[in-house]
Amino acid sequence: MKKIRMVLILLSLLTLQFFCSQSLLYAEIIYTKDGKKIQAKIEERDGDTIWYETTSGEIVEYTGIDIAEIEKILNDDGSISEYSPIR
Repeated sequence: MKKIRMVLILLSLLTLQFFCSQSLLYAEIIYTKDGKKIQAKIEERDGDTIWYETTSGEIVEYTGIDIAEIEKILNDDGSISEYSPIR
């Protein structure tokens, strides 16, 4: 019985780790003025450019977008990002 309980606890912890690591992949959602929604991790704001990182499988892209093209940026919890132009 103890072995079954330990296996269930281990499986629960592994499942929790999987879902937590997936949610950490992206920190913000960028909404553009042309209707696109970009899930990304914002790295920095350099003047009028927001630099963000997206991941697709093992491919990581580092891209810049002009702040004038952005409607708003929200954190993954729904709050307004510090990088958002509406802030």
